[in-house]
Amino acid sequence: MPPRPLLAVLALALAPAAVPAAEAPAPFTFAAFGCVPYARYAGSEEAFRRLLAEVDRHQPAFAVHLGDTLGGDERATDAFYLRRRADFNRLATPLVYTPGDNEWTDTHRPGAGGFDPLERLARLREIYFAEERSLGGRPLALLTQRRDPAHARFVEHARWTLGGVVFATLHVVGSHNNHQPTVPGALDEWRERDAAVVAWIRATFAAATEAAAPAVAFFFQADPFVADKNLPGYDPGFESCLRALEAGARAFGRPVLLVHADEHRYRLDEGMRFAAEGERVPNVTRLETFGSENVHGVLVTVDPASRAVFAAGPLIVPGNPLPRLPRAKAGR
Repeated sequence: MPPRPLLAVLALALAPAAVPAAEAPAPFTFAAFGCVPYARYAGSEEAFRRLLAEVDRHQPAFAVHLGDTLGGDERATDAFYLRRRADFNRLATPLVYTPGDNEWTDTHRPGAGGFDPLERLARLREIYFAEERSLGGRPLALLTQRRDPAHARFVEHARWTLGGVVFATLHVVGSHNNHQPTVPGALDEWRERDAAVVAWIRATFAAATEAAAPAVAFFFQADPFVADKNLPGYDPGFESCLRALEAGARAFGRPVLLVHADEHRYRLDEGMRFAAEGERVPNVTRLETFGSENVHGVLVTVDPASRAVFAAGPLIVPGNPLPRLPRAKAGR
């Protein structure tokens, strides 16, 4: 038999009672991965192809790439965007993509080509988000923020529903979410996108509440939790997003799963704190995937009829080096 991923049940105390079996939607799975491949590691492209093949082997309902499709020391050219899009389209599995900072935010750096980040962001939207559907061999229909006249520019914000569960992407990236005062145009871009992100979070929770969804899941690239970085208070680039997620999750009251990349380590935490000294929100679970030299993913089973809804664990790719254990951080 093929190897099965490890599963760790996310027991969320504030979940609703189980739906009667006769009415219950069938369980399904999804895969997520991010911050891969990075060309600085020998064999990274081959490892990435093995990851995509392993995703297809598990036949999930969909997969999500959480951004950073290249390393920060690589050139995010049009040719690269097209090559990576072709990689995604070779998947049989529907693939939803949300951008990372390496694709555009940090491309002004000399080692990354010295591009204009805003020009790269515009091309990214043209190449990856021209239509309201996912990538992959069996595209998934998506509802995007282009339908909102106030935020129509943000075509990368997508939402879809499966088994009654609501899923959404958020364009929230590393490098302080582009809150970079020394980079020309960065703060204006951040302000506009930050407002769109908050609007999309609120719209997603509103849609889930109206539909009596059993759970909600959000996907984004950055790790916005300052406690992970031993920082006090809020990072200004993430403050509005975190406040909107916390308020929405508390009001929603049912399981909320936040799936992200950025720190390149597998992590599964229940009852997240949205501020370093804040109170835990018991119905929110954070799932972080591998990345960088650890070319693996995560696999999540979704059972809309269960109290927990989500059960998650590592998706370890045969043939790729096993992931290294993260070092403990000072003060943790």
